[in-house]
Amino acid sequence: MTYYVPGTVLDVLELFQDSRISQGNPKLIGNLKTTLRKYVLPGYGFSPSELKKEEDLLSALKELPIRDFKNPETHLLSIAAANQLSDGTLANYKSALNRFICWAQDQAWYHDAFGTYDGKLTPRMWAGYNLGRERKGKRRQFSANPYGLKEEEFSPALKRQVDQFHRFVTAPEIPKRKDSPLRQTTFTTYWHAIRLFFGWMHRFQDVPLEELKLEMMADREWLDEFIAWGINDRGNGYGWATLKGAAALNVAKWQHYRRSKQAKYRDIEEIEEIRALLLEIAHKREKEPKRTASKEMLEEKLLTFEQCVEVTKYLRKCCAPQRTRLERTGGKRSVAGHRRPDRAIMQSWQRYLLIAILTYCPIRQRELRELEVGRTLFREEDGYVVRLQPDDHKTGSKTGKDREFALPSNLTADLDEWLNVWRPKIPTEHQRVFIRLAPQKPNDVGKPYEGTKLSEVVSRAMYSATGVLYREPKRTSAHDFRRIAITWQRKYGNRDHDEALAEMMGHSVREADRTYSQLTSRERTEKAKNWWKVAD
Repeated sequence: MTYYVPGTVLDVLELFQDSRISQGNPKLIGNLKTTLRKYVLPGYGFSPSELKKEEDLLSALKELPIRDFKNPETHLLSIAAANQLSDGTLANYKSALNRFICWAQDQAWYHDAFGTYDGKLTPRMWAGYNLGRERKGKRRQFSANPYGLKEEEFSPALKRQVDQFHRFVTAPEIPKRKDSPLRQTTFTTYWHAIRLFFGWMHRFQDVPLEELKLEMMADREWLDEFIAWGINDRGNGYGWATLKGAAALNVAKWQHYRRSKQAKYRDIEEIEEIRALLLEIAHKREKEPKRTASKEMLEEKLLTFEQCVEVTKYLRKCCAPQRTRLERTGGKRSVAGHRRPDRAIMQSWQRYLLIAILTYCPIRQRELRELEVGRTLFREEDGYVVRLQPDDHKTGSKTGKDREFALPSNLTADLDEWLNVWRPKIPTEHQRVFIRLAPQKPNDVGKPYEGTKLSEVVSRAMYSATGVLYREPKRTSAHDFRRIAITWQRKYGNRDHDEALAEMMGHSVREADRTYSQLTSRERTEKAKNWWKVAD
């Protein structure tokens, strides 16, 4: 799967022959070849008498570089007039040539092939690939029927309990609490689990809203039933079960912490029962097929690092202010050079910068989502620097350490333009770098991304871009860039950079090798060749 840029007119003709427009019109290629042979190629120094045979025509087209194929219609009109071609015949030949040229202008490689890119016109931005449409019908669409308890459905008593639980797990100091406080992001995960558990209790176990109590989530029998239902009926995995069990464990600590006298609440039977459940789940999770990291799944998602760079360059060109000629639904075409709306240009800039940062600095999507000018992102004399405090990154709660790294210098000018020219066009009360721009939800425009919304933008952008460039769309997620980076660096890069790359990505070298490296066994053992030889 490569980004192919044709070099000769013959290369373009062969691509055109395989196109949908040619396949649907059997006479088109014949008319086009006649047009080129008699009325176009003579304008480039070829003699019509030397082009009568098919192989001679193809040889001439192979000799003609695509960048020299300028003003073919001018040659057609001039030579046709000299030969006193009838208006009807000229119209047929002109139509065939125009279809060929217009089709070429719609291809992603057009500006690269013809050398016409000037930063003002976008390349082709649509090839019919849509991730949302591709997923439709292939997944169990539970999102259309959410079961989680809505916040307004919580009884006053249950709300008070949740507030007490929130204070218990996040406050800096609670008497008799035996754990360190949780970060707000962790509590948000548990809050989501609470909503799901009580939604199941109310909607599937028919427990009235006013009878719901937070301690029910720490009841081992109820918890076992909920997890089994989530796995069997909803198709969730044991990773999902781990999160729900962890939430229940903390609810049990909140419920019983006052009467515990041993470290880690080891004297509380209810807490130990949930710990035992989590241990069972962990063993099952080890044997569970990795659905998002299986060989088949990764083939649908992963690119090479070089391809990511190609996608980044393509998305940068998509930030151009004017739309190139493009086939539209119903056969309508946008006018070449048409000025794009500011909001559309902003969406292109944001997609480009998201993919560019992930390509060169594959940080976690939360860290990317929460980039904030003056808090985590800083402009220095030689470029941009990211500074993350312990609360800003996943491993910070364990290590207590900050992380700091520079963004690549090749992104400095583009980040300057985004932050100084485009981002201010939508005033906000926050300084997040990336904001919601979808026109389908005007009330959300300008709001910061939350949850997995930003990762969805990345996956959709990658699916569309790879569809245009390679005709084989990949649904690369934000997290997949970590696999791509580690695999490329381990295979081709300098191994002295292992520790520095791991530090930037926010994990250990061992974790990088264990979780993210996609090297095959053959690639991992390559250096074992001739292991017995004495080093020079």
